[in-house]
Amino acid sequence: MNTDSVRDVADGLVESGAESTESLRTDNVSLEVMRFEPGDEDQMHAHGEDEIYIVQSGNAEINVENEVTAVSAGDIIHLEPGTDHRFQGFEDELIMTVAYAPAKGTHGS
Repeated sequence: MNTDSVRDVADGLVESGAESTESLRTDNVSLEVMRFEPGDEDQMHAHGEDEIYIVQSGNAEINVENEVTAVSAGDIIHLEPGTDHRFQGFEDELIMTVAYAPAKGTHGS
């Protein structure tokens, strides 16, 4: 069993200056913690795996193939493989977990 605190991982991102880190990985799934602040930029991109985002805290927007939707703490977002997306309009610190199935990079993301 592996356990981790999303807040502790996010605090580590602040210290390292990174926007994300993988906190769990198996052949079937990987889990990443992401953190953005106002002024950060997330480029439009797609992954080869299913993605499930869970917004832990903060407010922003997600742009999915040029359709923009507000997101905030408690929201869950599912994206199918190959879906172009980016997060934008960060109002405050945005912390999310994202699960990739199968594990991120397995299908050429």
